[in-house]
Amino acid sequence: MGFWGYRNNNSIEEAISLANQKLNSFLPWQMKRFLDYFPETILIHLKARNIRQLLPYNKQLELCLWLLPDDLSIEIDTALRQEIFNIILNLQKENLKICDQIISKVYKLYVNYPEERKLLNIKLHIKCLVELISNIEYVSIKNIFLSELREILVNSKLGIFWKIIPDYIILEQQIWSIASADRRIGILVSQISNQQDLNYQDNILIIAEILEDSPEDITKLISIFRYNDLVKSHDAILKFLPAVEQIIILSTRLNNIVSENTQAISRIAKILANSSSKELQFLLSELPDNVKRWDEILEFLPPEEKILILLSKLKAECQLENQDIIQKIGNVINAVSNEERIILIDRLPDGVKYKEPILQSFHFLLPEDQIRLVWNFIADGSLFIWHYLSREAKILCIYRLAKENTNISLFITEFQRIHNTHPENDDLIRCVLKILWAKEHPNRSNEVFQKVHKLLTNYVIEYAKNSTEPINLDPLLPYCKPTDVKVKYCEGKLWEREEIQTTGEAKIVTSAYCPRARNNCNLFEPNRSSNSNFGLYGARLSAECSQDWKNWSLLELFKAVDIVPSMPDLRKPEDYLPKLSGWINRINEIRSRLKCSVCEDIMPHNIEYSQFSTRFRVTVFSCKHGEGHDRHDHNIYLNECWGCSEIIDSRESRYQSPKNNYYICIHCGSGTQHSNTYTQGDICPKCGTIGMEVSPNNNRYRKCHSCKHSIKLPEEGKITGSKCPQCRTQGMMLTVNQKNKQVRLCRSHSCRYSISAT
Repeated sequence: MGFWGYRNNNSIEEAISLANQKLNSFLPWQMKRFLDYFPETILIHLKARNIRQLLPYNKQLELCLWLLPDDLSIEIDTALRQEIFNIILNLQKENLKICDQIISKVYKLYVNYPEERKLLNIKLHIKCLVELISNIEYVSIKNIFLSELREILVNSKLGIFWKIIPDYIILEQQIWSIASADRRIGILVSQISNQQDLNYQDNILIIAEILEDSPEDITKLISIFRYNDLVKSHDAILKFLPAVEQIIILSTRLNNIVSENTQAISRIAKILANSSSKELQFLLSELPDNVKRWDEILEFLPPEEKILILLSKLKAECQLENQDIIQKIGNVINAVSNEERIILIDRLPDGVKYKEPILQSFHFLLPEDQIRLVWNFIADGSLFIWHYLSREAKILCIYRLAKENTNISLFITEFQRIHNTHPENDDLIRCVLKILWAKEHPNRSNEVFQKVHKLLTNYVIEYAKNSTEPINLDPLLPYCKPTDVKVKYCEGKLWEREEIQTTGEAKIVTSAYCPRARNNCNLFEPNRSSNSNFGLYGARLSAECSQDWKNWSLLELFKAVDIVPSMPDLRKPEDYLPKLSGWINRINEIRSRLKCSVCEDIMPHNIEYSQFSTRFRVTVFSCKHGEGHDRHDHNIYLNECWGCSEIIDSRESRYQSPKNNYYICIHCGSGTQHSNTYTQGDICPKCGTIGMEVSPNNNRYRKCHSCKHSIKLPEEGKITGSKCPQCRTQGMMLTVNQKNKQVRLCRSHSCRYSISAT
């Protein structure tokens, strides 16, 4: 307190000198208390620097600022300048906030001191440069500061510092080129208020360039002008927007100017074409109805919606235009699946449904769907739709007419009329038409049957010669229902056998014998979908006219028309269709084996199938490419096994029985028929090993002890080989005894007599 009195009676220089002496003698705590009460009038003197330096940095800075003139462009004491530099340098480490607040007041001190600027914290350095750039008028000096700012921004790589820089500095070329895309776009967008702005077009094009160069940030950048319709609706920007926004904007452009509309619609169509299936559904849901009606957009719509729009375009007074629309509806229906096709056709009005372009799709539908759609016309004798139906549908039409006995005379009369202009050339359809005709002419039923039989057999023979595809006689022949019998059509034969009942009485049981399974098959019953008992079920030996016409075959048609098959070599009429089915099945089986196993080309064949035969002649085939180096199939033997009815193919059945060199069936082991020396199982048909082992579980099975191939012997009456001298059982088995000698052993478990095989 005494120092204040001293100050009043002495010069300030003397006071400063005395203060220095005192401070040099004080202990630290004394020095602090002394400085707390030291007069500021002395501290703000230039020569009091040593004393100020004992104060906290923020206090030092406050005092130095008092010493600065208001106009910093006036020459400033060099020592004071350096003192301020040092204070800021130290203060920024402990209280950057204070430095941040005063940099805008002292920035001019740094104008000509780049080295001092470099000592500043990056944030302070940038703020200092911003102030200098903002307030310096000389371009050359400003460019120096801009270059320095650019260098800091490039090297720091911290985006947070860009927030300090105002837009007008970002626009400087040196800074613009390194500014972030979002900052540049934000500035450009802010400069656009309407289309009359002088820089409108230029800014839009620059924004487009930035978007083009920043594909990974498109979503973020677009959000900057999300609500600026003037920017995002510009053609240069539109392509960068999400597809749905593009479509909405383009849709709003539609007006009464056709050329402009065409351009907008074309762009919408292009967007839809480039969209994924999932995106497409959403985009279409966002389209206004007036856009969907355009032909270019219509093709992207789901079929049902597409047809509804096309139907809405029909006009009673524009028949020519309507024809074009109906053709488009037909094209839509043709392009969808069968399931969709029938749904779409069902929903068409009758005035459209039976037009030519739609009728052309009918043959794709399921036969029963075709009939449902046209039955009213068929029943009324109007056959303008006949030639649009598929083969199966036409055949089922005949079945339905026969079952319901509906206007058959009218149908036949109308058919004969249209036959002149649209002749029916399909032999299978001609067959059922002839049979239906016999309904009206019962006295000529046998003549009709003979013609039908000739048509059928000629069709099969010609098809087998000219095509490699399986022969298809659907729905003329009854199907084979059991899934474990691998043929298409039922070959069952009537089988009456005697069974002993629980009462002890004998009863005649009627069923079918399946030559494929070589077993009993229960007869088909119309109201029974499957067999509740074990065994095969579904043999079609007699007509069941009560069942739905969709399930009819020639069996039912013959019955409905009262045709009885009659042929010289046909013992029983009911054998006709099973025999025909067996013939077709066999032809299909052998034809599936006519491919060369190397090149898969069909081997040339000239199979003259004996008409209506269930067997084919022994035939040898060779690939047209010859044996060569690739070893194409050559001299391939194909025949039907007499023992099990399977196909013998020398590519798999490579071994022959000793007598007559007959190829051994790989399925049942049969060799030469009626042989007295060869027994099934003597030779493994797969590897040729002598003597197959008897299965311990079933005496009819044999298994090779070498390659493990197994066979199932044919039925008892077809076993070949020598008879047992003791019990007379046919087919003594070739085997090896304990002494490693070949012997023949009786198959009978009760006998087991053996003799030497040599």
